[in-house]
Amino acid sequence: MTGRQVWVFLLVHCPADTRNPLDSARLWPRVLQVVRDGVPYPPGVVLRPGESIQRAAERTGAALGIALPPPPLRLLAVDQQPATAAGQAEELALFVDGGRVAADAFAAPPCARHGLTWTPVEDLGRVALVHALRTRLLAVDPAVLVEGMPVACEGRDG
Repeated sequence: MTGRQVWVFLLVHCPADTRNPLDSARLWPRVLQVVRDGVPYPPGVVLRPGESIQRAAERTGAALGIALPPPPLRLLAVDQQPATAAGQAEELALFVDGGRVAADAFAAPPCARHGLTWTPVEDLGRVALVHALRTRLLAVDPAVLVEGMPVACEGRDG
């Protein structure tokens, strides 16, 4: 049996670029991602034993230098990823609302190995991020996913 890591990721977005309203790629907001060794990831942390989801989200916001929306924390999506290799931990990812900030809110990357990038929806590598953005913008129920695929929950439509 493998262990489980619970991640708390922030969905931070910036408004769509309205300078060219005919560019359909720019109608959706862009999503903030942290670039580690050239690969973009949503900003997040592993939940520590005994730590609340709110506190983990605050740690991530502090690392980015942003203030989170006022409590209560809004859950946008849950994605379960099974372990893909022996000894690897299963991942349970909780995507929470990190708010909206201006695209120019970040003057410099936090360190030399890590940078920040605003990613258009079509380039988001993780399907759960798209579902989280949809939940945030359309005010629908949070998405429940297994390996990025939505699962039906009793008492919910879809």
